[in-house]
Amino acid sequence: MKKTMRHAVFVIYGILLMLNGTGTARENSYHINSVTIDTTRLLSDKPVKSPWGAVLRSAVLPGWGQFYNKKYIKSALAASVNGVLFSQIIHNQNQWEKTGERSYFNRRNDFYWYFGIAYLLTLADAYVDAYLFGFNKAMDIGLSPPGRNNKPVMLTIQITL
Repeated sequence: MKKTMRHAVFVIYGILLMLNGTGTARENSYHINSVTIDTTRLLSDKPVKSPWGAVLRSAVLPGWGQFYNKKYIKSALAASVNGVLFSQIIHNQNQWEKTGERSYFNRRNDFYWYFGIAYLLTLADAYVDAYLFGFNKAMDIGLSPPGRNNKPVMLTIQITL
């Protein structure tokens, strides 16, 4: 009997959460990083930011897509990692042309691979960050309805094994 009562409470709480979000778009708007975003859009499958726009920005300049997604530390990290790898390619190319040593040629080729992998990871990260932009805020909105004085209502679920 206790398990069915807990399940019923959980279902009722879920229904109340769904009914809480049935207001108009003007009532359900929140601010994320100084941008007003409609919660119905946050909770929908349509991304708030353009994922392919972020990918194209990162393709032009590594780190620009992360900057577009307001991930400033990731942006600096992506730009610096790609910049260092590209500078190592140039350095090893110049040394190979000067000395003709095969080791510089091999290192240059290795850095080409490293740069390519880092570049593709930067593109993928920009896409994912743009698609999930505002996800944390959407979860806050969906899981904590305001109680008295706009304080979140607490729900405790106990599972006994």
